[in-house]
Amino acid sequence: MIYILIIIVLITIFIIFNKRAVPVFLYHQVNPISNVTPELFEEHLKIIKKYNIKTVTVSEYYNNIDKNSMLLTFDDGYYDNFKYVFPLLKKYNMKATIFLNTLYIMDKRENEPEIKDNNTVNLEAMKKYIESGSATINQYMSWEEIKEMYDSGLIDFQAHSHKHTAIFTGTKIEGLTKKDKMEPPELYLYRELENNYPVFAKRGEYSGKAKIVKREFFNIFKKFYQENIENKVTDKNEILKKCQEFIDKNTEYFSDESEAEYKKRIEEDFLENKRLIEKNVGNQVKFFCWPWGHRSKETIKVLKKIGVVGFISTKKGTNSMKPNWDMIRRIELRKYTPEKFKINLLVARNLILGKIYGWIS
Repeated sequence: MIYILIIIVLITIFIIFNKRAVPVFLYHQVNPISNVTPELFEEHLKIIKKYNIKTVTVSEYYNNIDKNSMLLTFDDGYYDNFKYVFPLLKKYNMKATIFLNTLYIMDKRENEPEIKDNNTVNLEAMKKYIESGSATINQYMSWEEIKEMYDSGLIDFQAHSHKHTAIFTGTKIEGLTKKDKMEPPELYLYRELENNYPVFAKRGEYSGKAKIVKREFFNIFKKFYQENIENKVTDKNEILKKCQEFIDKNTEYFSDESEAEYKKRIEEDFLENKRLIEKNVGNQVKFFCWPWGHRSKETIKVLKKIGVVGFISTKKGTNSMKPNWDMIRRIELRKYTPEKFKINLLVARNLILGKIYGWIS
């Protein structure tokens, strides 16, 4: 009897709260070598069409939308968004929002690139930035392409930070770098690919105040490691202990970012991100998507003072028709099969089931 009651309750919830939530899906790259291929993405669009769900941009969402609406969002601004995603959106007359990292965008495309994975793309861009101060790379869309997409009426472009970099958050050593496995945020912080630099905790640059490490310390540390530990100490815990002792004895190379420095850094990066988008696209930038999803209540206060009205997260779950604009939830699936997409879509457009999904996730 109790099982029948549970089933009745679930059916009632599904009926009453269905189509009363707004699912937001998150993508990055869509290309033949990514985990979402163009063919797979098209299957997603077919499912959306089958259920007569209306796709809207984040700006439209903010200004009130109809029931049975959803958002498709893309982070960073890779070239494949123009090459593969845009034609499919036009084919199905569906809308999307793309959150741009503006440091990497060139004015016009000179040649069509060979598509690469996002870590390779961003590592190449960061190497170029460190060497020359410019990080424009043809693996990202050009401003000319972005303007064409915006003028179609199908794509909204909003902020995702200018550089999409990282900060150190502490000086407790977590390991040692391996130059063949270093990622773009680490390269930005160390400025060169080297083995045996100390690995410290890091987060997205908008996540709070930074622990500042003078760059000369890294080579000082590496010299210490080579002379005192390498090929002499084999126990991992003992290696980390000795490294930490050395770090703790050299506090003059570390400092804490002040409140004023933190706010200035955040404001300058965001305002440059906003300026470039508005200059080249002609829209109004009012929404901010957290790099790596690393949120901060303090940063929300800072950005609200300079015009941001909505913050887009990577926190799973769904959103109401009148959502919490301090944290719009999104769904990104590791395996984006049509079946999983369909299940997540139907769950997330039901307000109660979507909220439960968010709590569980």
